[in-house]
Amino acid sequence: MTKELDMLAHLTEQDNYEFFHHYILIDNCSRREKCLNIRVPGGTVGGVWIDDNNVITKIKIDTNYVVESYQSNVNEVIQKFVGEEIEW
Repeated sequence: MTKELDMLAHLTEQDNYEFFHHYILIDNCSRREKCLNIRVPGGTVGGVWIDDNNVITKIKIDTNYVVESYQSNVNEVIQKFVGEEIEW
């Protein structure tokens, strides 16, 4: 999912973003709250909500924070990951 977000933000096309990529922050708090943070260096840009079986139930990206280059339908495109299980 993070590589796809990099592509949807056109980060792979920009040389000055060589070390600027999306990642998912997983800690005890986020696992307990069932919401994993989607981050880039400098901020949290969204979340991945999971159920008790670690299946993705919702994904949301804030297109008005930190990354300004997302394509307009980023939230629609990433919905294809809803229903997939996250493995720890």
